[in-house]
Amino acid sequence: MTTPSNLLWAALALGVVTGMRSMLAPTLASRALAGREGIDQADEPARTLASHRARQVLMPLAAGEMLGDKMPFAPDRTIPPSMLFRALSGGVTAAALASARRQPVWLPALIGATAACVSAKIGLGLRKRYGSSGGFANAALGLSEDALALAIGNAGLRRS
Repeated sequence: MTTPSNLLWAALALGVVTGMRSMLAPTLASRALAGREGIDQADEPARTLASHRARQVLMPLAAGEMLGDKMPFAPDRTIPPSMLFRALSGGVTAAALASARRQPVWLPALIGATAACVSAKIGLGLRKRYGSSGGFANAALGLSEDALALAIGNAGLRRS
């Protein structure tokens, strides 16, 4: 069985989003999956990500991350624990999209995890390069990154 290319593009997009904001892609996917017909019969991890409880937990986590990212004490997104979490988050989110479509999950999960790690490194490099002049510039870049992450995530979910 081959994996449809639109699912692979969605996995890539959500992986990129996860690299920018680790909780945003699972939050967006949770909302999108919850609205799908027949999600109750889908395989894991789609069922869990689409659950009401997951949506209740993910939304405040994503909002908190978006706020905390602008703080000067925010940890580096490329430290090993953060990178591991981003890889897991991107991989599980992409696997959930695949399982909702009853497709093999390993390739989308690998794409989502890899894209999350690459995106985290690139995003941090850009923030350090262009946001190093101070608080306002860094916050403005963070808000721009939030908007870009939302746009990429929503575009990716439209493809899935």
